[in-house]
Amino acid sequence: MKKRLAFRRRRRRGPETVDDGQDSFLDVVSNLVGILIILVMVAGARARDAVLASRIPDASEEVVSPEDEAETARRAEYVAAADALTQARQKLETEGQTANESGETLLMVRQQADAAEEEYRELLAESAELDAAIRAEAQNREESERAEFALKSEIFAREKTREDLLREKTALEAARPKATVLENLPTPISKRVEEGREGFFRLKNGRIAHVPLNEFQERLRLSFKNFRGDLTQKTIEDKIGPVEKFTFRYVVDITSSRDANGTSYYMQLRYGECVPINDEIGEPVDVALASKESDFYRALLKYDRDDAAITVFVYPDSFQYLRDVKKALFSLKYQMAMRPLPDGTPISVSPNGTASATY
Repeated sequence: MKKRLAFRRRRRRGPETVDDGQDSFLDVVSNLVGILIILVMVAGARARDAVLASRIPDASEEVVSPEDEAETARRAEYVAAADALTQARQKLETEGQTANESGETLLMVRQQADAAEEEYRELLAESAELDAAIRAEAQNREESERAEFALKSEIFAREKTREDLLREKTALEAARPKATVLENLPTPISKRVEEGREGFFRLKNGRIAHVPLNEFQERLRLSFKNFRGDLTQKTIEDKIGPVEKFTFRYVVDITSSRDANGTSYYMQLRYGECVPINDEIGEPVDVALASKESDFYRALLKYDRDDAAITVFVYPDSFQYLRDVKKALFSLKYQMAMRPLPDGTPISVSPNGTASATY
């Protein structure tokens, strides 16, 4: 018995998904089950016919009846059906494995597609943000370029105005006669400075320093005020200091006399000199005159401008600074005395010396 196998055709859908693969697998399984049922029915019918035929003895081996031919044909069909069943089972296993692999592949592809879509959305969002930032930057750059252009235009206009003014100034200067500017520093009538009303400064190597000569003489006087000794005349050599980076070396003569009231002692300075500890003491003249907080201006506060004169010991290497110092002292209402000294000559005092004179 031959029966025609019928297979259902499914309507083609859109893009395949995991569910579509599972539906195809179920269709294959249904068809194979149907084939198996049909084959089992055919095999059963053929087996029954074979049993019946075996119970009827053959009349002659050489005579082939139509029933034998039919039996042979049925057996051949049975063998063909068994082969078809085996092939169907193998195909079922192959299709099942293929369907499983296809389902896993489709699931993996779907996951990859979802991940790719998510990445695409993120890239799209980043692209939108970047595009917005580019547009904002372009707008800012345009505004900056406009502002820069306006600024350059203004600078150009001002430079042109400056050049016009400079040309006009040059023309005016060329048109008027040159004037000679005279700076007048009035010089008072020279007079001797009274003792005890004098301040001293040293000007050397372009530096000006206060010389504490008055303080040295006062210390010397106090050191011999209560002197006690014999009646013989004495000569004492010693030094005081350093004070304000100067040392005072001196030589004094001590004499004494006795009367009804007792013994009296007299101190007479024979010679004294102020020795600096080095040649770089004091401040540079430009620094000293630039600020009212300099050591030079603070030292001037020790002297009454209405009663004292300022004596400047100046060495040959610093004569060019003398005019600036004089201007500063004159602006402060001080009288000035100048004592030029040769190189290597110390600042000294003695009874045989001369008094300073203002000029």
